[in-house]
Amino acid sequence: MNKLNKESSVALYQQLINEIKESIQSGELKAGDRLMTEGEFSKAYDVSRITVRKAIEVLVEEGILIKKQGIGTFVAEKKLTRDASIFMGFTESCLIDNKVPSSKLISADLTGASGVDQRDLNLEEGEMVIRVRRLRYCDGAPTILEENHFPQKYAFLLGANLENSLYEILEEHNVIVAAGKRRISICFATKEESELLQVNEKDALLLMKDICVDSQGDVIHTCKSVINPQLYDLNFISSSARMKWEKNDND
Repeated sequence: MNKLNKESSVALYQQLINEIKESIQSGELKAGDRLMTEGEFSKAYDVSRITVRKAIEVLVEEGILIKKQGIGTFVAEKKLTRDASIFMGFTESCLIDNKVPSSKLISADLTGASGVDQRDLNLEEGEMVIRVRRLRYCDGAPTILEENHFPQKYAFLLGANLENSLYEILEEHNVIVAAGKRRISICFATKEESELLQVNEKDALLLMKDICVDSQGDVIHTCKSVINPQLYDLNFISSSARMKWEKNDND
C-alpha cells in the first residue's frame, strides 16, 4: 500500500481512486470484497476522511463500488453493459462483453393470444401464441427474467432446446431479427421475480419491452424483460457518437 503524493498536481481523492482501481484490476480486491472503513483508509493513506469519502462517492457513482446501508462498502460485480439503441440478443451481448451466457427454461407453451398480443403481433382474434419464459444468467448470476411471445407459425420453437439462444434457433430457420421498438421503464420485484433474480421483494428493477421485426417490417416476437440493474447497464449512444468511438477504437 502506497502513501499518496501530497506534492503531486493530481488531487488526493483522484490518487486514492486510482489506487483502489489498481487494486481491483490486479485482483487484490475482488467482486464482493469489503473495503476498509473511511477511518481505516484515512489512517492507511494519511488523508482526511473527506478525501476518502469523495473518492468512494465517485467510485460508487461509476458503479465500481457499492454501498450497503449499515454494512459497508464493497467491490461491485462487473455489470453487463449493453447499448440499448441496438437490437441484440442477450447471448451476443454477453459474448461481446467477454461474459458467459446461459439460460434456464421456466416454461414454454401454446396459449391464447391476449388483446396486447393481437395488437403487437398483428394477430386475429382467437389465434394462439408461443410463450417462452426463461431466466437468463450472465457469468452464472441471474440477470434477466424474460418472457417472449411468438405467433403460432413459430411453433417449431417448442421442439428446440430453448436454453440455447432463441435468435440462433430462428436463424437456423432463416428468420432474422433486424430491428424493433423498445420501451424501458421501472417496475418493482414481485415475489416470483425476487426469488428468481435473488433480490428483495419490491426492489426497483428495469422493465424492458421489445417488439422485434424482420427486414420487411413483419413482427417476429415481443419480449418482456425484467432486469436486475445491479448486474446490467443500459447505455444510449447516438449514431454520431458511436461512429466517433468506433473510429477512435480503430485508430
